[in-house]
Amino acid sequence: MRNILLVSLVLFIWMGCSTPDESVSFDPGLSLFFSNDTIAFDTLLSERRSSTRRLTVYNPNEEAIQISEIALGKRKNSDYSVIINGKPSNSVINEQIYGGDSLLILVEVNVKSRNRDLPYLVKDSIIFRWNTNQEHVKLVSYGQDGNSIESVSICDETWTKDRPYIISDTVLVSTGCRLTIEKGTQMYFENDAVLFVQGTLSAVGDSADHIVFRSARFDGIYDQVPGQWNGIYFLEGSTGNEIVFSEIYNAQIGLRVGTPDDDDIPDVVVSNTEIFNMSTAGILAFTSDVSVTNSLIYNCGTYLMGGFAGGNYSLTHCTLSNEPALFVQDEPTVQFSDNIVIGEDELLVDDLNLEMTNCIIWGAAREELLINNGGGASVSASLFTNIIKSEQDIPDNFTSQEFNFPGFIDSFINDYRLDTLAFAKDRGIAVGVGLDLKGATRDAKPDIGAFERIEKE
Repeated sequence: MRNILLVSLVLFIWMGCSTPDESVSFDPGLSLFFSNDTIAFDTLLSERRSSTRRLTVYNPNEEAIQISEIALGKRKNSDYSVIINGKPSNSVINEQIYGGDSLLILVEVNVKSRNRDLPYLVKDSIIFRWNTNQEHVKLVSYGQDGNSIESVSICDETWTKDRPYIISDTVLVSTGCRLTIEKGTQMYFENDAVLFVQGTLSAVGDSADHIVFRSARFDGIYDQVPGQWNGIYFLEGSTGNEIVFSEIYNAQIGLRVGTPDDDDIPDVVVSNTEIFNMSTAGILAFTSDVSVTNSLIYNCGTYLMGGFAGGNYSLTHCTLSNEPALFVQDEPTVQFSDNIVIGEDELLVDDLNLEMTNCIIWGAAREELLINNGGGASVSASLFTNIIKSEQDIPDNFTSQEFNFPGFIDSFINDYRLDTLAFAKDRGIAVGVGLDLKGATRDAKPDIGAFERIEKE
């Protein structure tokens, strides 16, 4: 008898907890709310899956609503895919949402190639039907077809801006060969992909049409994440390389130069170029000859620029800053040394020659420039009219610990142009570099750094 009473009590409580929310209403006046009326994706490379977007459907009513159908407009022909309440399908029927409850839909897109040069619009919608009502949530993205490059050695090729180049592994410019990259060309590197240059790389853009080397992910946070690809590596024997009006970002090392030879002629010439968001280094060179002019390097994990085991380095009208940065760094981020440790008690040593004029070397460390002569080789450093984050007094240069001493407009949003009251204004010396990073004309009293401040009249 006691068991019967207990069962009856449980049934009574269960029935009492059964609220009107669980009774399905077919009233056409009941509305649903949607977290978005449009789900938009950034431009995506074709045949590559996007990150996931979320769409939440709310039932604000007391009664439950049965959605008779949730479906992609193009069904199986859609570039989009959805997971509806945990169920992957392009169409589900009779999906119930209790009163005051919600439904989660996950949306992805894998754009099918259209074999086109220019980006193209990819549209669809998610259709909801309930109680004679119908609602559409739009799905929008742009697709971009590309030239896929994988594990190849190339010789005397020209890459054009018609379509981006998608490098998914290792590309080698062979000895004695040239890769010419025309202005406006874009190269997208998959995870750990690398461009090796044993011959010559000629990447010459212009102020209106930059060349871009970057990661292959555009969507979400990936657009700013360092270390997504390996970098551009110049190997021993590589000569005559030039990178002009280019952007290099989101790699491990932007330019890794290992081109020892018997002369001091630059084997890699960089000008009017931005290198940023590197997990290790912007430029990392060993016993090499490198010239950098009118260039901006920022947000790098260990070195903005490092030249080790000697070499010949020239920097003119450059801005190198690691403040702010995604990385905690107490050591100088611009370093040059006549040596490098290659084994236990073993150094690789060579002569070091550094020339730096009209540059800004800035960051979070107390000292942002280190010149090391610990190898005992010949070390020559000619520094003139640079702004350097340092506690030391460096003759013919400007040093300070003052916050934003150079006078950047807003380094926290990576705007390293100079503001109207910047200390760097008009304090450089004329060295024959007539245009700045963006192609603006320098006046007779040039500003220090990569940018010339042009006041509006």
